Amino acid sequence: MVTAVLGGLALLLSTDFAEQDPSNADIYVFTSVIGVGCTAIWTVLNLTLLALRCQSGGQYVAGIRLARSDGKPLSLYDLLSWWLCFNPLLFSWPVAAVVGFAVLLPAGLLDSRLVLALGFFVIFVCLAAPIAAAVSALFDAQNRGLHDRIVGTIVVPA
Repeated sequence: MVTAVLGGLALLLSTDFAEQDPSNADIYVFTSVIGVGCTAIWTVLNLTLLALRCQSGGQYVAGIRLARSDGKPLSLYDLLSWWLCFNPLLFSWPVAAVVGFAVLLPAGLLDSRLVLALGFFVIFVCLAAPIAAAVSALFDAQNRGLHDRIVGTIVVPA
């Protein structure tokens, strides 16, 4: 909601409060603020919960939490790595749609192959990460996803 309001405000300001038609660049800024802003807020929310409780929002509701497989306490580095290491909570299909769309739109305006490649890379990772986590969990005795296996975490009752 916050990002939609900020994106809308940016669009209103750039069009002199709707006195002018928005340009393509104005539309691209609007969608980019929403796409990147939603992901940034989602990341801050979950990293805060992870740092305070060793739980994401869903893990809190399910009554489970993260722990290191070797029994040591989780460090902030472990939590950040867990979040950014192909975690399907961050790299998910909805994020592929929202962020990919927000990155691909400016690519058309900028005529930049680098931005276009970045957009397709984000979409690919967001589409592949949930599948990789599910397949990894199928072949792991503790049902750990790929991100859990890479970082060395397990899920335990809270």
